[in-house]
Amino acid sequence: MTPFQNRLWTTAGLAVLAATLTGCGKNDEAQSAGAAAAPAKIAADVKAAATKTSAAAQGDSNKTADGNTLRLQGTMQVDAGQGAVPMRSMATVIDAKLGEKTAAKLGTAQGQQALDSANASAQAKVSGSDIQDLANSMAGRTMYTSQATHIDVIKAYGVSLDAKSDTKGGPRMQVNLTLSETDMALSAATVEFYPDGGKLFESYKKKISPADVTIEKIERKDDKTLVLSGSFKATDLPAAVLAKSLKGQTLASVSGRFDFQEVPIRSK
Repeated sequence: MTPFQNRLWTTAGLAVLAATLTGCGKNDEAQSAGAAAAPAKIAADVKAAATKTSAAAQGDSNKTADGNTLRLQGTMQVDAGQGAVPMRSMATVIDAKLGEKTAAKLGTAQGQQALDSANASAQAKVSGSDIQDLANSMAGRTMYTSQATHIDVIKAYGVSLDAKSDTKGGPRMQVNLTLSETDMALSAATVEFYPDGGKLFESYKKKISPADVTIEKIERKDDKTLVLSGSFKATDLPAAVLAKSLKGQTLASVSGRFDFQEVPIRSK
């Protein structure tokens, strides 16, 4: 299996796993409705589940209802013309007992029905043993919203900073930076603003000059983690290529600050 095929299988498996686990405990009518859901919607739900910054992370508790644990990676303050909006980037530590919970649910008739419905709606053929293996491998892992990728072929780091408002329907901001491997100098930057963070394709996106990004601090916390802070600004952002409701529109300006204490580095 090629790396691309493996990613496709993992994406389908995650969609089916999420739908199977959430399908258990619902009535037949709700399950039928879930079976009719579009595959894109299921994939979006999986992504949201892996990176959500829910209200459960506020206050004294960082546990979510599904047993996962949220950890703050960094923050942003973003102004897209309506005043500064606070945003957070969260890492999700998957429940260490995910494998046990999956086995328990797959061992019931309701769990098998949810698996069949999830496979049908995701147009996939993922077996119960595949789901169990995936759940076992995911248990205890940390899923990061923001991260850096070491790109050896161009001797650089691609840094993706992704933060979202805690408010339902609130905005989301992505700042993508290309940094030199040798001196961490900024060579390229792209910003992408989502008016509604829950709509994955509805955004404004623009490549900006490195001069419009100020890196105030960048250092290694350890061999596998970056710490960085700074600011950015952009004007006249066109709607992204895949945007539909925003098609033909332009965002006059967006600016903000970012402060990240945990940006893991992975190799490509």
